[in-house]
Amino acid sequence: MLKRLCIAFFRQYLFWLAFFFIGRFVFLLYNISELKSISFFQITLTFYHALYLDTSMAAYLLAFSFIMLPVYALFTTSLVAIIHKLYIIIMIIVFSIIAIADLETYDEWGTKLNIKGLKFLEHPSEAFNSVSNKFLLFGFLAVVLLTWLGVMLYDKINVIKPIWEVGRQKKYSFKNISGIFIYLIICPLLLFLGLRGGWQQIPIQQSDAYFSKHNILNLAAVNSGWNLGQSIWENRTNMEGNPYIFYSLEEARKTVTELYNVQKDTTIHFLKIPKPNVVLVILESWSADIVGSLGGDSAAVYFDRLGASGIMFDSLYASGDLSDQGMTAIFSAFPALPAATSIIGQPGKYAHLPCLNNEFHKLGYSSSFLFGGQLSYGNIKAYMYYNDFDKILEGKDFDESIPRGKLGVHDEYLYARQLNELKNEKQPFFAAMFTTSSHSPYDMPMAKDEKVSWGGDENEYVNSVRYADKQLYEFIQRSKKESWFNNTLFVFVADHSHRSPKQWSQFQPEYRRIPMMFWGNVIKDEFKGYRYKKISSQLDLAATLLNQLGVSSEKYTWSKNLFNPHAQAFAFYETFDGFGFVRPPGQSLVYSHNSKHFLIQKTASEEARMRLEKEGKSFLQTMFQEYTDY
Repeated sequence: MLKRLCIAFFRQYLFWLAFFFIGRFVFLLYNISELKSISFFQITLTFYHALYLDTSMAAYLLAFSFIMLPVYALFTTSLVAIIHKLYIIIMIIVFSIIAIADLETYDEWGTKLNIKGLKFLEHPSEAFNSVSNKFLLFGFLAVVLLTWLGVMLYDKINVIKPIWEVGRQKKYSFKNISGIFIYLIICPLLLFLGLRGGWQQIPIQQSDAYFSKHNILNLAAVNSGWNLGQSIWENRTNMEGNPYIFYSLEEARKTVTELYNVQKDTTIHFLKIPKPNVVLVILESWSADIVGSLGGDSAAVYFDRLGASGIMFDSLYASGDLSDQGMTAIFSAFPALPAATSIIGQPGKYAHLPCLNNEFHKLGYSSSFLFGGQLSYGNIKAYMYYNDFDKILEGKDFDESIPRGKLGVHDEYLYARQLNELKNEKQPFFAAMFTTSSHSPYDMPMAKDEKVSWGGDENEYVNSVRYADKQLYEFIQRSKKESWFNNTLFVFVADHSHRSPKQWSQFQPEYRRIPMMFWGNVIKDEFKGYRYKKISSQLDLAATLLNQLGVSSEKYTWSKNLFNPHAQAFAFYETFDGFGFVRPPGQSLVYSHNSKHFLIQKTASEEARMRLEKEGKSFLQTMFQEYTDY
């Protein structure tokens, strides 16, 4: 009996390893274009290094089977077999869904499915519309096929019959009962070792699967279920207090204060008039890599053309990598939080934040926020309403006859509506809008002969930016005919970056660079064509803009006035489990809190490395403490 039980238990383990192997093979096959420069040997090593987390995940799943197997031996009822088979099928389905979801998640964010991705399920329609019809069909069929393969594989193993045969033959004999007793002692120990990855002092970590300089292989080696489960588990504790404690709070705050200290509170003014209209255009998913003058590919040629007479920021970094994070970074200058934590989704917390709209109201501005999609995404609508925008329009407020994509109204119709709204707007006004067309599924109305074929895996993204870029330029050209044009400052800034043809990993500083530009006739002639080259952050927009208007930015503690010559050059951005910190000249650190090590260390010296480490960790600790205290 003991031998049969142990063999059956081991077969269960082998089944899960084989099923994880299939899921990993699908992930690599789907992303085969990224494997061209990687040796076959390196790729095969993925499956070896995956055994650590695969075994850990299998141990979790085997806990139920561990209980059911001896029950098979003692009872001959088919109900036991049905219950266990049903459990296996459910787990196969769940893991198939996770494995296929990983394909789209990696394609969009360069990561595997985590709690940040699960947050999309709070808004099912938004999540559904963000995915192309092609992938929805592929995903459904792939889940069905993967589930079928899993069930077929499990049936081939067939662990039930041998145990039942023993069960019918003297199942209550001393030998059988003692065998079950020994099994109940040995297997829990094996499960425990499998769960924690062995006897070592530190339990298994995700970093145990990392082995290659090619991030896709590391991600492939990480078990998808283990990754998602760990993500949920780690974020469970975020509301219980600040998990990012590196120094005493006093010391961390002192370091951050020194970052923002300036020798003199002054501003170089680039505006001709004190109270211009402000039109803020938030560009969905624009990366610096698609702007030629920023060192990227020339997808946004019209943006570059505008930049020749505007103020362009060469080294500006997004605070986060999701739109809801971008909103609070732009309007409230509050940094994006790691670990899938979003302040905009928590009214009790974002109520503590300042907002640009309120400052404009104090100056007598009217205000509006225009979006062609569904503002319930990321709780943006509640945030905008709380901050008292005079007019808030979204997709449902557009005429039904206007053509739409899955995410909502295309950019050309968004800009047309904005022009129509501003015809009768009381001046001065603060008019913000958020575009959609450069977000997947890239169903913008673009003629085939206008599309380019370059960009590799990001070809659709490149073409979506080309479309969005052209529509932005057309908006500016039509704006020139309006009475308010000569009194208006246009501000263009991305909400976050995107994976570009340059294929940076999500945590790399290069991935996080985004375009930002001030443009308009209200800019003094000597500043037209000016390039701001210092390292800066999306967070700095608030303080910079307010100081140009002669308004105190004291409440925007995480924002720097970029036109104060004494402001220090640095940028902080979140990663899923840590942060990135960038300093001149070309220095950067990227820290993973889960694995307690730096993914990137590019510094001029050890002294500089230690300085950046303290500044970055202090920033993270202090910022998250502020969030926790709200």
